[in-house]
Amino acid sequence: MASRGFIIRPAENVEEVSALWWPLISKLGWNRDADDAITHFRVANNGKDWLLLIPEDSSKPEGTIVAFKYANGTGWVGFFIVNAPFRGNGLGRELYKELERSFRASNTTVVGLDGVEEQVNTYKRRGFQDIARIPLMTRSSLKQNPLSTAQSQRVGVEGDLLDIRSVDPKILAKIDLDLTGLDRTAYWSHDGLLARCDAFGYALSSGPTSTSPLITGFILVRRCEHGHRFGPLYADTYYAALRLLFVAMNRVAESDGSLIAEVFGSNSDGRKVFEELGWTWAGLDYHRMWLDGRVPAEQQPGGKGTKNMFAIFDASSG
Repeated sequence: MASRGFIIRPAENVEEVSALWWPLISKLGWNRDADDAITHFRVANNGKDWLLLIPEDSSKPEGTIVAFKYANGTGWVGFFIVNAPFRGNGLGRELYKELERSFRASNTTVVGLDGVEEQVNTYKRRGFQDIARIPLMTRSSLKQNPLSTAQSQRVGVEGDLLDIRSVDPKILAKIDLDLTGLDRTAYWSHDGLLARCDAFGYALSSGPTSTSPLITGFILVRRCEHGHRFGPLYADTYYAALRLLFVAMNRVAESDGSLIAEVFGSNSDGRKVFEELGWTWAGLDYHRMWLDGRVPAEQQPGGKGTKNMFAIFDASSG
């Protein structure tokens, strides 16, 4: 698509995405990791759903938006960013129109996003309804601020802990779907998140079944610019979530970096689990918004996500 001296096209490779994306989000303080671009690029249909805004007289992208399309007809608006000199002249609107066309072409009708306070009214004008909150939680490292004896003694639930890579990715994807309503199988694969050398995690098993362990929760941790990003954190009870978080925190006990997580605010126990282990609110909530108010049943009041989803994976992809 061409518009007013610019073209909008899918990304051709992860290098051109990263050249725009990483400097921008680093400057904006989003506290991600450069390798996140590789992960998201793959899930964005190997760049076909990662749209770039490029001046016709240049090969350098100046804006981006991602139409994440998941396997069950759901979608997510990710990384809607334009370089400062190109803002305020309608180019962002053109980018967004192309995203809408992409969703319509794939019959993606359940579309969500996590927006900052300043953009809520803009998204409302585009048909999104403000439904829930995603509080940002943070903590200094255990090296700087160790857990107290009392905090450590609180942790303890029955069940075996497994390395997350020992679990069939299809099981992880199914749990993710059951709690979010988003079929993100492409993330939960051996060549997706589980392929990253910086990522680790644990799953909690309540015992074997005839074919595989019964997984009742799991946690994933990956590197970010200032330390480690925790999420998702899924568990069937408060104390199971506490144990998974405790064990994952201790895995990086010798790290100097800070810890960060995005909590699912519709779970009333989400913040409590983190606060019990010394985390505090960072003073920022993302607004979870859904196009035309179409919210997956799993995230509606009484849905499974409001009980078992303690922290989300990433505000930029749901």
